[in-house]
Amino acid sequence: MRSVDGHRAEDWNLAKPLATCSLVANRLDDSLCINIMAERPKANAPPGATESYLFAQSVIRVKSDQRRSHKIEHWVEPVVDSSRYFAMRIRDSKTGREAFIGVGFRERNDATNFRMTMEDYVAALKREEKAQELHRRFEQSLEDQYGDGEDGAEQPLPAMSNLSLKEGEKIHIKIKGATKQQKHTPKKGTSVGLVGLRRPPPPPPDANTASSSPEKKEDDDDEWGDFEG
Repeated sequence: MRSVDGHRAEDWNLAKPLATCSLVANRLDDSLCINIMAERPKANAPPGATESYLFAQSVIRVKSDQRRSHKIEHWVEPVVDSSRYFAMRIRDSKTGREAFIGVGFRERNDATNFRMTMEDYVAALKREEKAQELHRRFEQSLEDQYGDGEDGAEQPLPAMSNLSLKEGEKIHIKIKGATKQQKHTPKKGTSVGLVGLRRPPPPPPDANTASSSPEKKEDDDDEWGDFEG
């Protein structure tokens, strides 16, 4: 039951809940389906085997223009004495009857995620309707620009220019500041460096140098003699 200031979780006998369920929220077209799933013993199965079944369902249909639709609180309303409990409007698909049930989460993070899921659903609807409105304005501008002529005939859209090259055609591109580099081909028989110069002849042998050469070789042999194996 709802009091004057809103729903209160303390009035729901939280010590003895009606069922312990799981909650699944899915987007279906423009609606947000909240399925409350419970478990029951599975028929013709070993003892302890269970199966999930749909305990209750709430189908939320919100439009961005609140003047043409209910707000999100019409289907899911937070209680006034806790942030983890909500009053959810459910509907029987067979009879069409509606009722409120209390839904609570053990963890505060789960309750926050549930609240953010509903907020994301409403924000997504607004973005989609805004995109549709922009598309409608774009099409209207095209009709105004290329719409019916004075005689009522529809004016065709301007044809796209064919910029492709035909077979055999070439494009020559000139870049400002670019100059052709001249190639210098060396003449045959020449090489880089000094060309055509002969080495000077060796100087005549000197007597002093010739006589001193054996002594220098002997000194070299003495100097490296210690390193022979």
